[in-house]
Amino acid sequence: MSEENQKIDAEKESTQKPKPWVLIIAMACAILGIIGLTGFLIKRWEGSSEFIIDPSIDGSVETDDRISLIPPSVYRTEDDGVSTVVIFGNDTFGDTEYGVGVCKLLQENSTATIYDCTFPGSTMMTRRLNRPEETDYPMDYYSLYWLWESVQNKTLDMQLNVIPELEGIDKDLYKEHIELLKSIDFNTVDFILICYDGHDYLAGQTSVYQKDAFMPICMNGVIYGIHQKVYAHYPEVQVAFVAPSFCYAEDENGQRVPGNLYEIKGEMLTDSILFMKEKTREYGISYVDNYFGVAINEETADKYLTEDNVVPNLEGKKLIAAHILNKVMPKIEANGKSE
Repeated sequence: MSEENQKIDAEKESTQKPKPWVLIIAMACAILGIIGLTGFLIKRWEGSSEFIIDPSIDGSVETDDRISLIPPSVYRTEDDGVSTVVIFGNDTFGDTEYGVGVCKLLQENSTATIYDCTFPGSTMMTRRLNRPEETDYPMDYYSLYWLWESVQNKTLDMQLNVIPELEGIDKDLYKEHIELLKSIDFNTVDFILICYDGHDYLAGQTSVYQKDAFMPICMNGVIYGIHQKVYAHYPEVQVAFVAPSFCYAEDENGQRVPGNLYEIKGEMLTDSILFMKEKTREYGISYVDNYFGVAINEETADKYLTEDNVVPNLEGKKLIAAHILNKVMPKIEANGKSE
């Protein structure tokens, strides 16, 4: 081989062989990539794994749960032997921060079949007086009263149709939960848990609308309407309203103030909770004390609430789930089983 050819081959070899500093950078990038991927997978694992609730956890302070269940044998000639629970609600039970809401915690720690039909961003009461199709506020389709009316009338396509108009919500989650609601045969459901948090209070939704106390713009109208509608169409389904847990509000100066000390449109958070407690008793509906029954309060809020001061963080959700698992689910599960 000529000297010139040897020189050319040497130049080719030198250009093809990576420089040491290139290898070092590549290895560093690979290591960082592995670390990042590992962190991501750990986060995914934290958010999708089974969140086992310690049955010894008891966050109760002064609970006032009232779970009065009618045995299925009173209605049914044949029980399917499965406890089936449908949960309606909003952020606290449906929020997926860390990949989990209270519904997920209940699903992972209960023998019952639990359907998560929550809609984070919605409220229990409506924001407008008229029907949603007559207003400029399509989110009212997802308020409890109109949502349940669509369930019983099998007209949930109305909820699907307005999803493109909604802002600030997880549209895929909304579609998924509407399709789930469509698939549920409520003749086989044993229990409905209604679990809305402090967002109604923060929105200024009052307990009673003075011009018409039976309108769904107020709590009285919703509780009365649900009592009438559910039992008229599905008399074997039993219902419980779950009180909101502690949250903060913002005063006129933008300062955070405890919901039990600050009035919005003449009501504090505790006013609406006490109203719910009394009205459910009046209508013979079960009541779950998620306010006094869970140790989330002004002293513990920094530990159990997210930065928005309304929705509990993962540890706060575990407290709420433990309360329901310890105080409510044993009665529901026992009530839904064949003897």
